[in-house]
Amino acid sequence: MKLAELFSFVFLSAAALGALADPAVPSVERQKETCVIKASGTNATDDGPVIREAFQNCGHHGRVVFEATTYYVNSVLDIRDLEDVDIDIYGKLLWSTNIQYWLNHSLPVGYQNQSTAFILGGNNLRIDGHNTGTFDGNGDYWYSFISEQPVHSDFPGRPHAPTLNGLTNSVVKGLNFLRSQMWTLSMIYCHHVELNDIFVNNTGNSVQSSNTDGADTIRSSFIKFDNWTVYNGDDSISLKGNSTDISITNSHFYRGLGIALGSIGQYKGEFETLERLYVDNIYFENTDHAVYFKTWTGDQNGFPPNGGGGGLGFAADMNFTNMHVSALRASAVAFSQCTTFLRRTRKLHQLAFHIRDITVTGIQSTSNSPRVASLQCSAVAPCDNIALSEIDVTLSNGTQISQYLCGNVEDPRGFSCTRAAGEC
Repeated sequence: MKLAELFSFVFLSAAALGALADPAVPSVERQKETCVIKASGTNATDDGPVIREAFQNCGHHGRVVFEATTYYVNSVLDIRDLEDVDIDIYGKLLWSTNIQYWLNHSLPVGYQNQSTAFILGGNNLRIDGHNTGTFDGNGDYWYSFISEQPVHSDFPGRPHAPTLNGLTNSVVKGLNFLRSQMWTLSMIYCHHVELNDIFVNNTGNSVQSSNTDGADTIRSSFIKFDNWTVYNGDDSISLKGNSTDISITNSHFYRGLGIALGSIGQYKGEFETLERLYVDNIYFENTDHAVYFKTWTGDQNGFPPNGGGGGLGFAADMNFTNMHVSALRASAVAFSQCTTFLRRTRKLHQLAFHIRDITVTGIQSTSNSPRVASLQCSAVAPCDNIALSEIDVTLSNGTQISQYLCGNVEDPRGFSCTRAAGEC
């Protein structure tokens, strides 16, 4: 059967037919069409080709529909340069378990030598999962495979689930992500994008998942995360190099590390920033932290993704408010400017990356850690204008916690340091 016969083109009916006869209607509107993708129905047949063909035919001023069925994705998808498209996902996209194929064919993300199984990009896209659309990475196979490798963190070729690359002026909503292969949703060169009503569950059925971030922003701006629910084994949401004007609101995070700023400073001599983050009304349960900054050390040891350091830049102008936290595993607020994959480094706290102008207001928390905050900042660029207030953290037995560990923190506001050293 030919590829063209595996999906149907559904033209706009009465209105479209009238438009074709009316020369006053713009030609783009007259020609707008819908591609309904027909799944093969078997994992022995790759649905990647019909998915790619649908976007080729309806990727400009059109509509692409995934029906309420399972699509077997056995090959990489690189779908970019879309314009003014409605993408409706009612069914499930299920990635194959052919690990060797993905290790050898996954696509470069463009950051940290990472790779991905699916690139999607364009302008003015409206992606709607209608709360049923699902991306299933078959991650249990990956979690088992990675657990047996000498490098667990970033195994070369292990792909992210979908990567939004160059997505602008768009809305993504109502999607579910299950057992992602690695990072769930990475975003690079994306601007003015809203991501609403997203559910992520990367809980492994037999082996605990690792490095399964809920979302990561890279070289992106004006990104809004609202009403996310994330169960995972790493950063709940992470901002990486040159992420600016980001908001995270009305969300629930479980089992991961919390909201992460970084890691950053991984590229020697490269200047990167994290600026203007707004976080409000967040619920954390059984996470390491609520707020977590992590930068690399001052000297370069190895190369990304499993090494680096010596970067430049700053993180500034961030506000965290109204956070409700239960069963923290470590300090509620953590700054760790000492990330390295080596046990020893000559410049543990010497990174010239500056953290400043950070305000955290209103944390209600129970914790398994005796520390409210652990701030280990750079000795050559100490943290300043750090304000922590209205923070109420208790142990599970009700004992109030009051420890604030500070290394290279200048003029703290709203709190007093109880020890002159933070943790790495």
